Parts: sequence; C-alpha cells; structure tokens
Amino acid sequence: MKKLLLSFILLCSLALLNLSASALKEFDANASTKVKELVTKHNLTVVDYAYVQKAVGKGTRQMAKAVVLDARPAKLYEMGHIPSALSLPDNKFAQMYEETLGSVAKDKELIIYCGGFDCAKSPQLALMLMEKKHTNIKIYAAGMPQWSQKSYDEIELNVAYAMYEKRAAFFIDARPYGMFEKGTILGAISIPDTQFNQFTGFLPANVKTPVITFCGGHECAKSHIIAKTMVSMGYQNVKVLASGFPSWKAASYPTTGAAVVKKQAAVVTTKEVETFLKKGEDTGTVDGKWFVQNYKTFPKNVILVNVKSADEFKTGHIEGSINVNAEKMKPQELLNALPKEGEIVFYCGTGTRAMEAWGMLAEELKYEDIHRIFYLDANIKCNEKNECTIEPNEPLGV
Repeated sequence: MKKLLLSFILLCSLALLNLSASALKEFDANASTKVKELVTKHNLTVVDYAYVQKAVGKGTRQMAKAVVLDARPAKLYEMGHIPSALSLPDNKFAQMYEETLGSVAKDKELIIYCGGFDCAKSPQLALMLMEKKHTNIKIYAAGMPQWSQKSYDEIELNVAYAMYEKRAAFFIDARPYGMFEKGTILGAISIPDTQFNQFTGFLPANVKTPVITFCGGHECAKSHIIAKTMVSMGYQNVKVLASGFPSWKAASYPTTGAAVVKKQAAVVTTKEVETFLKKGEDTGTVDGKWFVQNYKTFPKNVILVNVKSADEFKTGHIEGSINVNAEKMKPQELLNALPKEGEIVFYCGTGTRAMEAWGMLAEELKYEDIHRIFYLDANIKCNEKNECTIEPNEPLGV
C-alpha cells in the first residue's frame, strides 16, 4: 500500500512539471524506492533520454543547451560519460563546485545523472545545488547505463591512451585530410566527416569493435558527427575523445610526423603578392603569433570570417568578425558570400573548419586570388561577451 501511495504521489507531482508520459512511466517502473522518495520529497524534475539527447545537441560543450553533470566518481567519468558532461561527484562537491560551476548562472539549466535508476547520487547532488541557489535542475534518472546503450560515450585522454596501448580500439581522425597529413595519432585512419560516405568501406566489419573518433578538441563537433552516424549504422561501441588530437600531442603520445606532406604541399600554389597579413609557415595560414599580437588593430580592409554555424557564432566570436557558415556551402557559394575586396582570415574553434573553407577555394575552386585569403590555425574560445583566448597551433612548415 505504501508503495502504491508513493507511486501515486510521484506521478501527480511529476505531472505538474509537464514531463512526457513516457518519462513518467519509465521512472515509476524502474527507479528505486530511495530515488523516488528523494525526487518526490524535493519536487525534482525527471527527464528521459530524448530530452537529454536534445539538450546535448551537437555534443560539444559550447553548443549544449544545458550543463550536463556527472555525479559519479571521477574514475567512472573518465571511462565514459555523456558528451559535453562535466564531472562533479557528489562526494567531492565542496572541493569541486567553484571550479566546475562557480561562473555558471544560477538559472542555467543543469541536467544531472549517475549510474542508473537505483543511483541516488544525482538527486543528492541536486539538493546540494539547490542550496547553492541553482533554480533550473533536472534529473536524468536512467543515467549512464541507458545512455551507453542508446548512444556513444565521451572518454578522457588517459582512457583513450590505455586502449591505444592495448591495441583495443580503432581510431578515426575526423578532421580534414590536410590536418591528418600534418600529424595524427599513430595508427589512426583519416575519415573526414564531410566525406564520410566515401570511406565507409574502411570501417570495421564487426559492429562491436571499439571505435574512438577524434578531431581538433572540445570545440570541434566533427568527431561527434561521425560517432552519431556510426551509432545509426548499428555500431555498438563508439567513443569520442573530445579533447582531441591537441591533448594527445600535448601529452607526447605517439603521433605521425609531417614527412608525407611535403610532397603534396606543392599542389596548392599562391601568387607571390605582398599582403598586409603576415603569412604563416604552413600554406594558406596567417602567422598565428603575429595575428594574436595585432588582430585588434587590423585595418578595415582585413575581414575576419567566422566559418561556424550561426548558433555557434552567437555564443561568442572575435569582435568585429562576420559569420559565413562554410560547411553548408559549395565552393562557389562560399566565394560569393565573401567580401569582394580586402584580405580575409577564416577562423573557427580549432582551425579545422577554417582550413576546410580555405581548401574549398584553393583546391576545389582553384580561386585565382587565393593569395588574399588566409586561415587561422588556432584554438579559439570566446564567451558571450566576445572575450576570446587565442592559442595558435604549432606550424609544421608545409
């Protein structure tokens, strides 16, 4: 009788929160008594897989509609977590809160999960956050077990390297082939997300094979795009190394060199025309260090072009730049969207999409005035106030 009464109260209270009938039914049928009591007593909102999937969006932290929090121990987080999630173990709350959420607005949506319907860590963490005056908290009660069954996991660098050492995973570099040539994880194959359909023959025949996709870092969605596509194809063990090749290289883990590039670099030639922008060592680039020192005082005839989507552009960009979503365009469409005069610098979050945009004009369109167009090979993070940190990637001289 007590259990029936508890279920009735729970259903009534959750119904007031305008949750879907499927989410209510799933929670009531599977959650432990302890979790139900915590949720009911404190009027916590419970959401289902579809809700979380929509909130995660493209998989990057920048584009996630909510802050996703993993309440499990850090070790479990490292081994696999929901894309874009941050680690905030309930038993480390006092030590980690400020670093993790100290700068997050109190009304920002937070979605908390842990180890499934029997795990009370997520509602317990929710109560701690409520004490910190956070007002928009939701619980994904099905948690990591359900997410891993339905989608792909994001993993940390140490786990990816452990799998690499054991030869226990198939590594896929989702960046443009030009980036792959400059250097990649030793043993990885190149399958650019924009050419995925051309390379499906290179994928593992066994859909249970562990696969790790990667690209240019946390701001890069390319590895997530491939992971989602592979899951839709039936692959059951796909993971994303969200910190990407930059973290792998910074850790001095095995990488390829650029020896094979020098032969191919001569394919694209540019006129020896004097420009205001300082050329970088790599073909098509603007000198990264020089750019950082001078971009705030560039003359008006130098146009910075953010090649990310409009939604990404809105989350933060270099002040004064314009937005052209190059990924959605054909080469001629891209050229038509650009200013007809002046010097242009493409940029994105990691240098990857900027390089692709430049390649569309230089290699595919063979644009004769490509000498006036450059790309910035750098990791760039901008907040909503358009305050940016720019860290140029190391040039290879190719």
